[in-house]
Amino acid sequence: MGKKFKIVMAVFLVIALSIGGVLGYYDAKLEASVTPKGNLSKVDVGDDVKFDNDVVNILLVGSDRRSDETEAGRSDSSMIATINMKTKELKLTSLMRDMYVDIPGHGRNKLNSAYSFGGVDLLYKTIAQNFDIKIDKYCVVDFSTFEKVINEVGGIEIDLEEKEADYLNTTNYISKKKYRNVKAGKHILNGNQALGYSRIRYVSNSRYGDGEFGRTGRQRAVLEATYKKIIRQNPMKILDIGFNALDDVSTDMNASYIKGLVTSVVQFGVPKVQQMRIPIEGTYMQGRAQSGMFVFFINFDANKAAMEHFIFSKGKEEDFASKFGGYQNIETYGYPAKPDSEDASESSPGSYKR
Repeated sequence: MGKKFKIVMAVFLVIALSIGGVLGYYDAKLEASVTPKGNLSKVDVGDDVKFDNDVVNILLVGSDRRSDETEAGRSDSSMIATINMKTKELKLTSLMRDMYVDIPGHGRNKLNSAYSFGGVDLLYKTIAQNFDIKIDKYCVVDFSTFEKVINEVGGIEIDLEEKEADYLNTTNYISKKKYRNVKAGKHILNGNQALGYSRIRYVSNSRYGDGEFGRTGRQRAVLEATYKKIIRQNPMKILDIGFNALDDVSTDMNASYIKGLVTSVVQFGVPKVQQMRIPIEGTYMQGRAQSGMFVFFINFDANKAAMEHFIFSKGKEEDFASKFGGYQNIETYGYPAKPDSEDASESSPGSYKR
């Protein structure tokens, strides 16, 4: 279906809904379903953060908090979803959870520790302080939400490699045994299977790498496939999916903001979601910090520049690793470390072996 045709159909649908009073019903339902929590715009991150008035950055946090827990839980994944209203581009930046960063008020630790120490506000402060990026809104999603949404759209297509399929069928990453029957190649995964796939860490992927790099690459693939499947649904189905997901989502966006954002994105059509991973190649070393904790030491200057270029489309694309000193500009704080070319990731618990 062409982009112009979809937009025209959307306009006619809005008119029809307005006449029938259905739009008012959905507006009221959205208002009742959304209870904003907090406000990232009130978090003090100083004046040095980069921003663009045409760009909306949303911090996406995948939390592994279980339903019977009351604390913030641990940030299992952190991404920045970027919506460029001017260029109609969608971008997704993965932030590796094992990066060794300065957490305000808590010293140096892994990036994902910021969320358990102080929730989304501290996670944002940590990202802003270490990478100079302004974030406008946040959305914390429990992993069960992904499973529900993917099932509602009839599953998503993922290209599984042989080792990944074997791993999923012989481990408990797919929590329900009856679904441990996936095959290599392009495969429609249901919610439970897709969730298991997105958590794989100890199997290499030819596109994304191994260890934590493979895991974050798979997460981006699942998010993009889910977005593409949702956006192809009819508008009423999209609304229903959104309402069902809101029960498991914590956000500082109010109903009118969500409505405006969704309206804008739908009019983009189905653009390719551009993806990036931080740290970029040639700018990190792996090692052990305090208490033997596995971490990635990174070149902050190179990654700040790469993020600014990617998220805000500032300047020309460059070899940021070389421009900002590559490995030579990585601070390891006196801990032993190895370049990624020698040993890029932790491939098994307690192991340095790639």
